[in-house]
Amino acid sequence: MEHITGTKDITSPPSVVVLGNFDGIHIGHRKLIDKALDISKTLDLKVLVFTFDPHPSFVLANKEPVDLIYLSKEKAKLLDDVDYFVEYPYDLDTSRMTPEIFIEEVVCKGLQAKAIVVGEDYRFGYKRKGDIELLKALASKNGYQLITIKKIAYNHRIVSSTWIRHEIKKGHMEKANLLLGSNFSISGQITLGRQNGRKLGFPTANIKPNKNKLLPPNGVYLSKIYVNNIQYNSITNIGINPTLDGNETVVETHILDFNQDIYGQDVTVELLKFVRDEKKFESLHALKKEIAENIAYRRAYMEENHEL
Repeated sequence: MEHITGTKDITSPPSVVVLGNFDGIHIGHRKLIDKALDISKTLDLKVLVFTFDPHPSFVLANKEPVDLIYLSKEKAKLLDDVDYFVEYPYDLDTSRMTPEIFIEEVVCKGLQAKAIVVGEDYRFGYKRKGDIELLKALASKNGYQLITIKKIAYNHRIVSSTWIRHEIKKGHMEKANLLLGSNFSISGQITLGRQNGRKLGFPTANIKPNKNKLLPPNGVYLSKIYVNNIQYNSITNIGINPTLDGNETVVETHILDFNQDIYGQDVTVELLKFVRDEKKFESLHALKKEIAENIAYRRAYMEENHEL
């Protein structure tokens, strides 16, 4: 997959273009992408997923910037089955682009769209004036096939990034993962911390999260971590570690049965289940006891779910 970002000068081979926001890459988004993959095989086209960067809420004055479920590089990892992932620069000029210019100049001329796949409520262009009816009207003139996909509902509620953000903010990881269609993850480079975990006998791999990354409440989570594309079972603490007088939010992951030096490496941590809130313990002994109990719970979860 080729990840194209940071430029408006974009061209591609004839493609099936999937248009959308793609904040969470959830099960509704996957339905669009899977349809595009099917079409690409029939028509012998490339598959291109198109979105904007930064999220429009970071540019428009009347919008409150959203917490991002996934950052740019995280999205790219989740879209490794398509040919192109395009993040078109979103600025004030882009925000003023008419719907017609966006489709005709950017999508059709630049990306050579021979088919366009969108959700049934897709809106685009200046003040979101473009809609499905306009896409239909422009189709024959610009030589593309339009495919609209109905929204996916779970328990009679439409799946959306807004709903998923709400679940993550509540620490409801199992519900969020169900709606995402994969485990919510945090990616980053392992940094050298104060090595408090190692001193306690439970070394951790630490990530300092991006300020725009959505995080669940501070606390302990059952997790998995991917190091060099190898999966390991783990337990993760998100927070400031108040017992040891921490003062900045860190994602700290203890990897079970692991003893490698991975400082400086890029890893991905998947959160499976909330265990407990972060709290300040009366002593280091009490903290060590709690960590040991959390790890025992992780091992029990492994057995119950037949994890390796």
